[in-house]
Amino acid sequence: MRQIPPFGLRMPDDLKDQIKQAAAQEGRSMNAQIVQHLRAIYQPTERQEAAA
Repeated sequence: MRQIPPFGLRMPDDLKDQIKQAAAQEGRSMNAQIVQHLRAIYQPTERQEAAA
């Protein structure tokens, strides 16, 4: 199993609450929710790249 070192992230409480709520709705952890959104931004699909 690959070990990924922890990464501390400070954010405003209201944003944290939004992420927590979205993660619960999607059945993900907060970490997985944040990673999903970052991947959507930094690793666009081929379809998104073609539209750009």
